[in-house]
Amino acid sequence: MLAAGWPISNEMTTYLTWRRIENMWGAIIGIIAEIKHCEAAGATIAAVTMAYVCIDTMAYLSMPAGQTSQTRSDFIAWVNTYLKGHPDQPYEYDGLDVYAARCSLLHAFSAEADLHRRDQNIRKFGYHDGGQHAFNPEVSPNLVIIGTASFLNDVVIAVESFIKACQQDNELRQLVESRLPAVYPTMPFPQLGQEPSVETDNTAE
Repeated sequence: MLAAGWPISNEMTTYLTWRRIENMWGAIIGIIAEIKHCEAAGATIAAVTMAYVCIDTMAYLSMPAGQTSQTRSDFIAWVNTYLKGHPDQPYEYDGLDVYAARCSLLHAFSAEADLHRRDQNIRKFGYHDGGQHAFNPEVSPNLVIIGTASFLNDVVIAVESFIKACQQDNELRQLVESRLPAVYPTMPFPQLGQEPSVETDNTAE
């Protein structure tokens, strides 16, 4: 533990900076954990809802410098860049389709959003809890049945790809890290009668 007034070495400053950054990135890991917890509990729609929230968050983190809030275009761009399905799937994710599905589920708990009514070319999503998507454009060109197991896995892989891109692109990483403090962190909360555990660092006692 550091005593008040003790000088902090350059090495300790670097260490503390990396700990702070590591904790910020932990907010993204927390979102992924929530998705997995919902899926494991059998709360499939809750997991899908969290997946859309996750994409919204990634769009916020990666939006161009100077913006203060993400737009439809940012969401679509993130999906088209990072969200990829398995090559064997009959449907390939399209940013506008995914955005419209996000709006319909989050705002109306429905398969149809205003975007669908204004543009008949935007595909509607239905869901089943398997892995294989169902899409036959010759039979129903505007309907995709999403296998949620694959969709949730694809979102997790997309986030991993995004994090790798941040590691490789210093400008993107700095942009994301400037916004990470605004993302809700997740942390354990003690049960009644238990003292909260506090992580301490005794490396400089």
